[in-house]
Amino acid sequence: MMAEKTAVLMRIFVDEDARLGRATLVDAIISELTRQHCCGATVLKGIEGFGVLNQLHTARSIDIASSLPVLIEVADSEENIRSVLPRLREMIGDGLITIERIRMRRLGNKT
Repeated sequence: MMAEKTAVLMRIFVDEDARLGRATLVDAIISELTRQHCCGATVLKGIEGFGVLNQLHTARSIDIASSLPVLIEVADSEENIRSVLPRLREMIGDGLITIERIRMRRLGNKT
């Protein structure tokens, strides 16, 4: 088991229908995080949310075209997170990135 260490949690908020070229923005972000050798990422799809424009996006809406919110979480060293930020800024037109310091401890036998 790895000792507890200081790390950074990055949260990326985008819409599920956002695109970067032919790929969805979510797929493009995950590909970039993989290419940059980040520790890992989790993609969470929201059932409801709103952004800076106060437009409500909800799975309960009759409007099937409603774009649901997506959250991508990445926990890694501050160095790795800082190195991927410039490329993410280029990729994400509308969205939000938050960064906070965390304590991280990997559990189990995997390294």
